[in-house]
Amino acid sequence: MGYKKSTILVFSCYIAFILLRAVGANVVSFNKNEQSEVKVGYAKGEKLKTCVPPDNYKRKPLVMVPGVLGSQLEGKLDKQNVPYYFCEKKSDWYSLWLNLEQLLPLVVDCWVDNIKMVYNNVTRKVKDSPGVNTRVPHFGTTTAFDYLDQDKYAVGSPYFSPLVDYMTCNLGYRKKKDLFGAPYDWRIAPYQHGDFFKNLTSLIEKAYYSNNNQKVVILGHSMGNMFIYYMLQRKSPAWKDKFVDSFVSISSPYLGSVKAVKALTSGETEGHDWALPVLKLRNVVRTASAFAFMLPRPDLWPENKKTIVVTLGKNYTVHDYKELFERIDCEWCWDMWKDNGMALGSLSAPSVPVHCIYSSQTPTAETLIYDEVIFPDDSPSLVDGSGDGTVNVWSGSACLKWKDEQKQPVHKVELPGNTHVQILWNSTLHYYLKGVVLR
Repeated sequence: MGYKKSTILVFSCYIAFILLRAVGANVVSFNKNEQSEVKVGYAKGEKLKTCVPPDNYKRKPLVMVPGVLGSQLEGKLDKQNVPYYFCEKKSDWYSLWLNLEQLLPLVVDCWVDNIKMVYNNVTRKVKDSPGVNTRVPHFGTTTAFDYLDQDKYAVGSPYFSPLVDYMTCNLGYRKKKDLFGAPYDWRIAPYQHGDFFKNLTSLIEKAYYSNNNQKVVILGHSMGNMFIYYMLQRKSPAWKDKFVDSFVSISSPYLGSVKAVKALTSGETEGHDWALPVLKLRNVVRTASAFAFMLPRPDLWPENKKTIVVTLGKNYTVHDYKELFERIDCEWCWDMWKDNGMALGSLSAPSVPVHCIYSSQTPTAETLIYDEVIFPDDSPSLVDGSGDGTVNVWSGSACLKWKDEQKQPVHKVELPGNTHVQILWNSTLHYYLKGVVLR
């Protein structure tokens, strides 16, 4: 578990408080666009529907790729040193992410020490902390990202599950038969993911050959789309023409996200500062190259939006990362950005059919305003604009520019009012995808 089990008893009341408060908040968190498919088979006033048999539809094989924070991680410990006496030094494989028990006071220090990475500015790579081994379970299926916590009833655990349930129950998809998943270590930017891209290639080819040579729909969410794009740009036209039916891009931060700046600068808890230790989570993010990878692109960010951090002493634009990272005592963040920030190149067209799906009209941070005295260790005031609450609208819709760059079609699908994750639960999205994946 990463900590001695007896420690958990001290915080049992605290757990109950967090769960009750979070559940109370989440019960009313859906907006009007996000409700109907959370419980698959239910509609307002209807009884539970029976799932369709697999032979009810002719389907294209489907491979799903999740986003940042979106895959379960497991850890195994053999450590010499730990932050506190109650932190375990040795363990068998256990759930490292997401595991809400490990985010409790004091216990969270054990977790931070286990999940954080180490950056080497000579090799230009990150690796696990000494004495820690990590792995991503269940490659080939969606199990590792249907729910983020292995306890699927935990607060914040559901991720792809509403979409996967729709695909399996309403359209007859079968896991590992014509529905596949490609989880990965979301802490690490594409540059170090050579094995993952080999495995993803093999998975797409397996999906093709095991389904009577049917071309494959590749569906990504959030940063997962950037990984898909990174792979496609390294494939030959012949490979793409043979294996890829289409690329479904949902809520991708192609040009970056101001929320990534906040995560590195002062930490990010998705609005749960009252329960989660934001500065300790920041320590983890600052060692993960994926967050540097998702910073706003200086060359592509809108000219009138380039000021992203405001303090009394200095304003920082997307051209000032070096100075910003020096100011917040994260010099290695600058090195990680130099290694990974431009990994997608000029963002030229991928030369496959694309469904460019994004949200708008949800308040999304464009500028972070900090108190000079306590910068960067306090949450900023936000200047919001349009987006999905995480990805700015011009970043999520950047795939539309491919319309003029490739012969293959690029379909625009704007779903206003949906938040970054809950767009996956949206019945309008499900209905649209039905038209994409059926043949």
